[in-house]
Amino acid sequence: MVVVGRSVSTGVSRTEINREMLIDTATALKDMPGANVNSNGALTGIAQYRGMYGDRVAVVIDHLGIVSGGPNAMDAPLSYVSPMITGELTVTRGIPGVSLAPEAIGGHIAAELARGEFAPQAMDLSGFVGSRYSANGNLATSAARLTLAGVSHKLTMLAEVDDGDDVAAPVGTIRPSRFHRERSDLSYAFTGDRASLLLFAGRLDTDDTGTPALPMDIRFITTDLAGMQAGFAVSDGVSLSARVAWNDVEHLMDNFGLRAAPDPMRQRENFTTGRGGQLRLGGTFALPASTLEVGIDATQADHDATITNPNNGLLRIANFNDVSRDVRSAFVEWRRDLANGEIELGLRGSRVAAKAGIVSASGIMGDMGSRVEELADAFNAADRSPSWNTVDALARYRHFDKSGTEWRLEIGQKSRAPSYQELFLWLPMQATGGLADGRSYIGDLALDAEQSREVVVGLGRNFGRVTLSPQIFYRRVDGYIQGVVSTNMTANMVSMMMSGLPALQFANVDAEIWGGDIAWRVGLSDNWYLDGIASYVRGQRRDADDDLYRLAPPNATVGLTWHNDAMKVTTEVVGYARQDDVSLYNGEQGTPGYGLVNAMFEWSPGNRLRLEARVDNLLDRAYQDHVAGVNRAGGSDVPVGVRLYGVERTLAMGFAYSF
Repeated sequence: MVVVGRSVSTGVSRTEINREMLIDTATALKDMPGANVNSNGALTGIAQYRGMYGDRVAVVIDHLGIVSGGPNAMDAPLSYVSPMITGELTVTRGIPGVSLAPEAIGGHIAAELARGEFAPQAMDLSGFVGSRYSANGNLATSAARLTLAGVSHKLTMLAEVDDGDDVAAPVGTIRPSRFHRERSDLSYAFTGDRASLLLFAGRLDTDDTGTPALPMDIRFITTDLAGMQAGFAVSDGVSLSARVAWNDVEHLMDNFGLRAAPDPMRQRENFTTGRGGQLRLGGTFALPASTLEVGIDATQADHDATITNPNNGLLRIANFNDVSRDVRSAFVEWRRDLANGEIELGLRGSRVAAKAGIVSASGIMGDMGSRVEELADAFNAADRSPSWNTVDALARYRHFDKSGTEWRLEIGQKSRAPSYQELFLWLPMQATGGLADGRSYIGDLALDAEQSREVVVGLGRNFGRVTLSPQIFYRRVDGYIQGVVSTNMTANMVSMMMSGLPALQFANVDAEIWGGDIAWRVGLSDNWYLDGIASYVRGQRRDADDDLYRLAPPNATVGLTWHNDAMKVTTEVVGYARQDDVSLYNGEQGTPGYGLVNAMFEWSPGNRLRLEARVDNLLDRAYQDHVAGVNRAGGSDVPVGVRLYGVERTLAMGFAYSF
């Protein structure tokens, strides 16, 4: 099922991204029950689902993951899929099946580029051109697709350019919030009676993009991407599949080029790289009244990061050096159709191995220099090659009763080994995968893997014109990784010299996360309908009296839509409750509740042309999204240390012409 807007489904939520007027594709997650986005900048949206975010949520593009180039998630996975050339964004509701991805402890999100369709007969040329513009920040997006396709062969070229200046909020201009991104993709596809093939190569160029919630901004991110997907039907009951992807990232960030610069001796540049690939081999076998799927996954990722000062050629810090993180995994998944439902059982075993090279720091004078050298020596003398063995399991049961209600019961165990930042951050820094809490962290080489045991109960029901799909869930997470007060006196002294606050250290704690969400729709007539979502999540530590960090407050969206064959008009009300269940360990700020009114318009005067318009924050309210970051950039109308504000009343318009 693919819909334009909110999806009322018990199993997945999907939205057709190329019809959404977005800059950051991750923003569309707010239209899906249980999902949200931690925003640190215009293009730096980090997926959140039911209280989990960052590396805990498996985000795949064209069925495989992305190796990020930045230790602070400036190039979060969904920044690689520009919205006008992206076809679908899918969120798996509940516990993801073991076949979808390893380490999907917090959920599974999938995006696919819109590469066009095969032609029904002879070779045919098709495509689209489109553009969107918003006066707030002079935001402009232009995209195009060209597809040459026949019955069995398809060649597609995609391109999109996104550009904008600093945007305005009701309290003033947010600096730096400018951005520039170019994304392109070239692909060839084949389909036959038994075989299919997709080959693709692409490039992402992001330049001079602000991330005001982080200590530095993007000067450039250059990424080359390539991949292959293949399938072959051996017989009527046996099929094989293979997927492979590779990407190579170079990334430069600094704290002086786009924001108010600190004094010359405190200016920093950080050059980072990320490269690696993913491989998946699978087979599906039709058994009597059931299906068996087996497969293996392998991921290899390498990272480096070097910090310098352009005004001091002696300063050089090997923040991450020769870092690697490899995952090897195998799974088996069995599904059986029953008279009134379906049962699914899955099991996955994984081995995760990480390692880091020798680190160093030079050009740091005085007492701080000796303390930093002490930290580097201690890290270099330690065992820097930890590994973990994890097991994921899932049991899912769907039951359809006589009234047409679908009942769902899911029980699962999911795991995630520590990220390379959580392990190898030897010097107190804020390279924390996008936490954006303003605190300096150090890693821990002895971290255990996170293990979540979860129960989900839900239903889906049609009552004539009414459709709804509520779910409730409970997660018990052992070994949840977050910051705690560091007992490393040397690290604390260095952190105090740099920021005035002691360091936090990544550590395993015990946590629980629970809540519920619902998607619903009411057809008022053939041309009118109401729809909406509502989400609630609460996360707490079980071993201490504290809440978990950066969780979205209770929220709901209600939309009223009128439509016919050519036109669609929607008005929606978005409400967020206050969030005062905040984390004490890092001084998280609470936020007041707020309500917004938005309006959307879409008109297709013919089969080829589509005109679009959208107004966000129609009443021009000043508001702060709790999962947006706290401002870290000088020179902005939002003071340093204050949570970023949402945009003022903003009108955007666009068109798309298909041929």
